[in-house]
Amino acid sequence: MKSKKKIALVVLGAVALFGFTYGYYMWNKPARDVTEEKGMEITAMAIFDSFTVNETRANKLYLDKAIQVTGEVTDIKKNQAGETVVYLKSNDPVFGVNCTFKENPGALVKGSNITFKGVCTGFLSDVIINQGVIIK
Repeated sequence: MKSKKKIALVVLGAVALFGFTYGYYMWNKPARDVTEEKGMEITAMAIFDSFTVNETRANKLYLDKAIQVTGEVTDIKKNQAGETVVYLKSNDPVFGVNCTFKENPGALVKGSNITFKGVCTGFLSDVIINQGVIIK
C-alpha cells in the first residue's frame, strides 16, 4: 500500500514539475517578429472578401500567418495602449482591414496606398492584423 502512494506522489511530482517548466518556458518565450518572415502578399480588398465569403476557409489560409497587405488608408487612430491603428479600404462601406502597428509607422495620410506586414489574428467585422510593420 505504501509503495502505491510513493509511486503516485512521484508521478504527481513529475507532472507538476513538467507543468511548471512548460509554463515558465511559455511565459518567457520571445515575441514573434514578422519583420524577418516572408509574408503572403494580398490586397486589403481581397483578404476582406475572402473572410466575408468563407470565414472558415480564410481562417485556414491566413490565421496566425504573416500577411503582406496593400491597400488605401481610410483612417488612422490610436488605441487605448497608444499604438497606431490603420484602417484600409474594402468593398464594404463600413468595414475593412485594420492593422495595429508595433512601432509608430510614421506620417501616413488618408487616401494614400501603403503596404505593411503583420500577423492576421482573425475577423471581427474587420480583418484584424497585429504587429504591423511598414513595407512601403
